[in-house]
Amino acid sequence: MPDNNQSVTIIIPAFREEGNIEAAIDNVSRVVSKITQDYEILVIDDGSPDKTGDFARIKAQQDARIKVVTNVSNQGFGYSFARGVKMATKEFITVFPGDNDMSAVSLKDLLEARGSADLIISYMKKTNKRSLFRRFVSKCFVLIMNVLFGLNLKYYNGAFICRTSLLKSIPIKSTGLAALAECIIRLIKKGVNWRVIYFEHSGRQHEKSKAFNLKSINAVLKTVWILFKDIHFSRT
Repeated sequence: MPDNNQSVTIIIPAFREEGNIEAAIDNVSRVVSKITQDYEILVIDDGSPDKTGDFARIKAQQDARIKVVTNVSNQGFGYSFARGVKMATKEFITVFPGDNDMSAVSLKDLLEARGSADLIISYMKKTNKRSLFRRFVSKCFVLIMNVLFGLNLKYYNGAFICRTSLLKSIPIKSTGLAALAECIIRLIKKGVNWRVIYFEHSGRQHEKSKAFNLKSINAVLKTVWILFKDIHFSRT
């Protein structure tokens, strides 16, 4: 059984999320504080041109366990996540979306599962809150990744929790949305023990998703190519 005293870092990458970031931080704080008192919340403001960083810093002033750093310019989800990993000081790491697009219950489940395996992967049980097109693209991505890397996962882009030392031991080369998939594949191929749990997609409350644009699609394709070369040829 997981030890409730095991410390945890929660990374919140955020770009243009002034309408969501406060609720995201509040959800994380409320859930994690009921599970352990040894935690830190790292908000990575990815060069947002709005008040995302300002609102996050207001929260940080109210709780010393919340830390906010800002990228000089927009670098992408993967870059922000990797920056958070480098900053992490606790025993386990997980991630929570800056758009608050994940239920607090699912975060609770991930946190409570820490230590039951080196890597806990989550996948979406219900996808009805997402558009038909996004569900189709997601299924295609999962199929391609499974074929390329000889796996049989149901989802690659859900939040996970793992031992910080293990995550710090692998390269994170993706600057985009495929960073979580990259970490999962590198860790599994590294031989860590892992298990899967469900998570719930709660849906954005403000603004539209920024997941699908030319920049993000190019970043995903680049990540898949680099990862394929690393896994099958260089064995990085």
